[in-house]
Amino acid sequence: MLHLSDYDISADIADAISRLGEDIQLFNNKSILITGGTGFFGRWLLQILCSLILEKKFKIDIYVLSRNPEKFLEANAEYSFDRLVNFISGDVINFELPNIKTDYLIHMATTAASETFDGEDQLQKLDLLYRGTRNTLEQAVRSGVKKVLFTSSGVAYGPSNDTFFTEEMLQAPKTTMVSSALGEGKRLAEYLIGYYALKGGFEYSIARCFSFFGPFLPLDIHYAIGNFVNDAITKDVITVKGGGQELRSYLYIGDAWVWLLKLLLHGDNEIYNVGSSKSISIGDLAFLVRNTLAAEKRVEFLGLTHEVGNFSRNTYIPNTDKICNKYGLREWTTLSQGIKKMASL
Repeated sequence: MLHLSDYDISADIADAISRLGEDIQLFNNKSILITGGTGFFGRWLLQILCSLILEKKFKIDIYVLSRNPEKFLEANAEYSFDRLVNFISGDVINFELPNIKTDYLIHMATTAASETFDGEDQLQKLDLLYRGTRNTLEQAVRSGVKKVLFTSSGVAYGPSNDTFFTEEMLQAPKTTMVSSALGEGKRLAEYLIGYYALKGGFEYSIARCFSFFGPFLPLDIHYAIGNFVNDAITKDVITVKGGGQELRSYLYIGDAWVWLLKLLLHGDNEIYNVGSSKSISIGDLAFLVRNTLAAEKRVEFLGLTHEVGNFSRNTYIPNTDKICNKYGLREWTTLSQGIKKMASL
């Protein structure tokens, strides 16, 4: 996968830590288990936690489950992950946790973005989310976990009726729609979180995550904003595969981690939307990327009908009043600012 990593995210990391305020002290002297910790989300989370160790001298034991830790360490050799993070080699479905104490679990493991792009079988997605979440929770409960954050997805709501999703909506994907495997799998995993919380006595938050952007997002798979940035940097034309009318929103990944860590630390056994509530059409997004990075280039619309891995969605935008009002959160980084960072400008 192609992504640009020349941009130094250390200032963004410092901003995230600052925005967490006194809550950041709750990470000191803690042991944290992370699944899905070597992707786009995980890369940012690990640098936040490692910065607390290096700069604030916190004592944090970080355990990251990975099928291929060597690949992650090689790709991120510029940072000290190899000496600050304990990697557990294994698969989320059947790994066994060492004899350790776990205070916090951040469960993000799901089908990798590259696997979705390459057409991974839908049943395998469902299997991974059910068996992987069940195994992870059983392991974490045995190790004494106190707080759990699960990164679910907005696809758990199913297709939109051109409205913004709120947590009170009880709609869901159509069960007989084969492309709903991720949505149904996330819903199954959410159920398991509630089930094991009751049995194991931990507190949890479920984050229904929408669309995100920032440095380390892959630029050459099925993420529209990544494709547009890649086109603006490397090609003569910025290509929109569809008609451009679909509505999306994007939360900067550095901002998102402030939201997510608030949810981890203050788990109240609730579901929260995490994403931007500021809508933009895919077509307008392409022009924004063009105007921000390469004003001389043209934008071309192919008008194709396509979906990668999940059912198509004309509108995919969350209402985030619940989390913003409860924790005093907001979107600090604009689309233009984040796009420049993705291009290492």
